[in-house]
Amino acid sequence: MLIPIGDEPNEHRTPWVNWALIATNVLVFVLVQKSGRDEGIVERWAYVPSAPSLQTAFSSMFLHGDWMHLLGNMLFLWIFGDNVEARLGRLGYLAAYLATGLVATVVHGVSDPSSAVPSLGASGAISGVQGLYVVAFPRNRVKLLVWFYVVTIVYVKAAWVIGLWFVLNDLVPFLFDRTVLGGVAHGAHLGGFAAGLLLCLVLRPFLRASAPAAALVGARAAPPRPATRAPWVQTDPYGGGRTLSGGTRAPTDEVDVLGMWRAGRWEAAADGLSAMLREGRTPSLPETDFLRMALWLEERRRFADALQAFGAFLEVYPSSRSAGLAHFGRGILLSRFSHDAAAARPHLEAAARYTGDATVAAAAARELERIGS
Repeated sequence: MLIPIGDEPNEHRTPWVNWALIATNVLVFVLVQKSGRDEGIVERWAYVPSAPSLQTAFSSMFLHGDWMHLLGNMLFLWIFGDNVEARLGRLGYLAAYLATGLVATVVHGVSDPSSAVPSLGASGAISGVQGLYVVAFPRNRVKLLVWFYVVTIVYVKAAWVIGLWFVLNDLVPFLFDRTVLGGVAHGAHLGGFAAGLLLCLVLRPFLRASAPAAALVGARAAPPRPATRAPWVQTDPYGGGRTLSGGTRAPTDEVDVLGMWRAGRWEAAADGLSAMLREGRTPSLPETDFLRMALWLEERRRFADALQAFGAFLEVYPSSRSAGLAHFGRGILLSRFSHDAAAARPHLEAAARYTGDATVAAAAARELERIGS
């Protein structure tokens, strides 16, 4: 058994619309459908291909047959929706969700126009979200819980997971088993997925920059400097981190690290970067990739390694437009996890003063107030 339970990396923006969509679906099922017991709601508001209606095409997206139907859909929406919202923006994401959901319903109706079976569920719109996700985040990985004699977790590229899912669960049954569809609207899933793919391809030039924080948007690349020994590396008592498991050789220079990072091997790249920093070597990585690695380390709770990575970034790119975010990351780690308020203060002050992200600046100001600036 394979169950998706997460993805990485994640955009650092609060997915308010995605949370609202999940809450709406749950509340409609619990309060309106009475946890699935009110069949009259389904008869009135579900979409029936033989009696098509724009009203029911919309309302059916928020109805579900039972708890398993609801929870399965919400799991997929929770995993994939947050990154898509970060890329499209809140209003753009809401519009895309509803539009691809409506397209999915129309495709389902066209594929079986004489059917009098009510169709309901958010899976058409969620298929659209997955189509958007594949185009916008081709290198992301999906975290899968594998349950086969033993329980383990594996990471697989999102394009493989989502692509195989639709081929095996929707395309094959739709093409070769049209008479026994098991109560699943395969046409709706395929229509929503295709709509999401096409929509994201059309919108790609206008999408928000891929970045773990808004402060990266429009970052000005500075020419890399030769690798030097960072003075703070010798005296920083919070170094250490971890090495690659199983005796695997870590990347030895910035070329190896960057190649692994851009190939989607984030953990191996981060291990290599951390090893270089612990040896006192400051790599001349591209500005955006360097900062993303530091943020990835912090997100994975590798705080000692992240602390060094933020410091190294600031040494190589002290005048970067993203320096405020690096100052904030280092300041928070020094304050909260190293408990060194004196060392944290100048970094937090720099973040509050120079970052172009109002959210980061406000968080830095709150932290300064907490430690007593």
